[in-house]
Amino acid sequence: MVNREQLRHGGLRAYELGRLRSAVRAAWLLVPVAVFCALETGAGESCACIGVLLLSAAVFFRWRNRQGAESVRNGLLAGGLPLLAGLVMARVAPSCSGAPLWSLCTAVSLAIGIPSGAWLGLRAARGAASATSWLTAAGISVLAASLGCVGLGVAGVAGAAIGLLVGAASATVVARATE
Repeated sequence: MVNREQLRHGGLRAYELGRLRSAVRAAWLLVPVAVFCALETGAGESCACIGVLLLSAAVFFRWRNRQGAESVRNGLLAGGLPLLAGLVMARVAPSCSGAPLWSLCTAVSLAIGIPSGAWLGLRAARGAASATSWLTAAGISVLAASLGCVGLGVAGVAGAAIGLLVGAASATVVARATE
């Protein structure tokens, strides 16, 4: 005969396993993207490192709670445009891989990151998002953008990251000020 404590323990275990399975579904998207970025940029070690960090953060925050899952989704959507733009720039302008910090390539990365960050900031301001969920979404978006911009070098990654963060912060401040 099974007592109540065993039933409760089994139910809690099944619940946590279901949450983990739901969180791990992010791997279906992130693993192929990381592999594609590694093959496209030729920076396999860097892409693998950023990809593992991004996947770990995404799984953890998706598993943690529903707000974390929404933050990860918004962060991945916001980081998607800079990711794709970084891959295209690395293919079209291979000279950007060694460009200095103050260059046209960095300015383009910055210009692409700002609207994506602004979209993220508006999404965060629209809901009743806490500072933690805003930081989670911003961190995920910076990691996703870094995955695509790793072929551009440090300057490209820095430009996309700064653009995302400036766009998100400014859009959040403006949206909350107009409420």
